[in-house]
Amino acid sequence: MIVHRATIFFLTICAALLLLQQNASAHGGVVEEDDLCVIKVNYLSAHFKIYQPEISGHKQYCEDLPVAAESLFVMEYQHNSLSMMPIDFRIIRDVTGKGRFARMEDIELIDDIEAVTVFYRPAALEPAVYTVMHEFEEEGDFVGIVSATHPDTGKVYAAVFPFEVGFTGFGYWPFIVALLVFIQFQFLLMSGRLKRWFGGAATASLLGVLLFPLGASAADLQVSWTIPDGEPQINRIQSWVLHIETAAGDAVEGATVEVTGGMPEHNHGLPTRPRISEEIGGGDYRLSGMRFHMAGYWEIKVTVTTDNDRSVVIIPLQL
Repeated sequence: MIVHRATIFFLTICAALLLLQQNASAHGGVVEEDDLCVIKVNYLSAHFKIYQPEISGHKQYCEDLPVAAESLFVMEYQHNSLSMMPIDFRIIRDVTGKGRFARMEDIELIDDIEAVTVFYRPAALEPAVYTVMHEFEEEGDFVGIVSATHPDTGKVYAAVFPFEVGFTGFGYWPFIVALLVFIQFQFLLMSGRLKRWFGGAATASLLGVLLFPLGASAADLQVSWTIPDGEPQINRIQSWVLHIETAAGDAVEGATVEVTGGMPEHNHGLPTRPRISEEIGGGDYRLSGMRFHMAGYWEIKVTVTTDNDRSVVIIPLQL
């Protein structure tokens, strides 16, 4: 199977656009499942919704709120265990610098969390439904933190969800528009229309302007992969053979090849740490320790470092 870098990059952009569209209204610790907002507190989950009754009546919000006003946060437990755990709820101003990607480890780095806290409700037992009311006095970026303490072990399970109150920016839309423009450019480039319209030199210059700010390497590589014992399989350690060559068809030898990967939709990496165990020769490298533990969309990142260049190839893989 031959994978060209330009094609891979185009497919990766399309996948990223799809993921952004799917997640535009849910991020952080809250996800949408069957048209319901669900917050996951470690392995525990609850239906999650926010109301602003004085502003929008019974309209429900997953996370972002339109205005600074009195807001009612509601969690309806999906796991009965939550009804037996003391739960505390905190809202802080977002000082992490991570925005939508803030996680619990970022919160733990805050020196004085009380100084940035705008609301806190101490731990309490709530049967079946947890509700808390807070009136926002100003718009801005915030982070909600829900913590549940196991009554027997004392272990704390936490969920973090960044959210906005009021209009504080354009969100994902500038990025989505930029992706659409880039995809259209790729189509024109691959169809040959740019060359017919502007000529080869102008097209090459425009391509350089658009690609190099994105970190693309000047050395265009092709990567092919085979599995001696068949196709990729779930929950089985397999060895791959990677063949790396230049666009001119010359084998890339003596390179340092690193392989990582993961599932972008699930935000986790490979369950193993595959490595190059042998350079076979002729541009072939034996990759050992490849394993996939679940079906879905995977991305394999191949980093090739030579004496003169460093290139990155993303291989999309649907299992």
